[in-house]
Amino acid sequence: MKHLRKLSYPYLVWMVLLVFVPTLLVLLLSVSDLDVFNAGPFRLTFEWIEFLGKPKVTNAVRNSIYYSFLATFFSFLIGYPVAYYLASLKTRFKTFYVTLLIIPIWSNMLLRIIAWEKLFFPISILNMFGISFDLIGTDYAILIGMVSMYLPFMVLPIYSVLEKMDRSLVDAAKDLGANDFQTFYKVIFPLSISGVVSGTIMTLLPAMTAFALPERLGAGKIQLIGNVIEDYFLKTNNINAGSLISILLMVVIVFMFIAILRFDKEGETLI
Repeated sequence: MKHLRKLSYPYLVWMVLLVFVPTLLVLLLSVSDLDVFNAGPFRLTFEWIEFLGKPKVTNAVRNSIYYSFLATFFSFLIGYPVAYYLASLKTRFKTFYVTLLIIPIWSNMLLRIIAWEKLFFPISILNMFGISFDLIGTDYAILIGMVSMYLPFMVLPIYSVLEKMDRSLVDAAKDLGANDFQTFYKVIFPLSISGVVSGTIMTLLPAMTAFALPERLGAGKIQLIGNVIEDYFLKTNNINAGSLISILLMVVIVFMFIAILRFDKEGETLI
């Protein structure tokens, strides 16, 4: 196998150039006064920490937690029954149905966001059916958009675990006198908890860090932490403060990924 190791070199170069180097640069920007646009002396400083206490940032963090947790909760309420139904199907078309669930992920997310945006305006194609919405800039628009975008990330990990579950355990529970609810509560759900945890984190993270979705569906009225980072990088040119917030988000992502591995050591839910 050693002679195949050389095939990994292009991948390693790719990772270093497009992942390691940019991450290192962002880290340096977050703890220094380095200006990427103007050459100057490099000086370590932690003055950007004060930006974390600004109302703009704290409000964005609060909005990110609020919307991401709500979107994750509704995704679970919808996603678990869908995953359970798909896993319980006894038909040769099961793979086809799962594929239908995955297909939206293959399309560009921005196009899907814009599609929802067009439907949420009072004048839209829905007027043909006597339906009119005026949701742009409201909580409902952001929540509906988030759930529709990230629902597959909740369904697929849960489905993966339920599909591989030993059905003889369910039969044993029923033979011992457990009703349907007891079987689900004491057998099925505990066995699927690794999929639930993975689905929760895989839904929570993109919802918490979204910026295009609240920008379009929220009409810029509701800012999440991703919008604040975008503002610091592109509008106020305070790249150092934006880099600090980005690094903190990376730390959160790493810890959540470790949590997934803790509940799913075999990686069967990391689709």
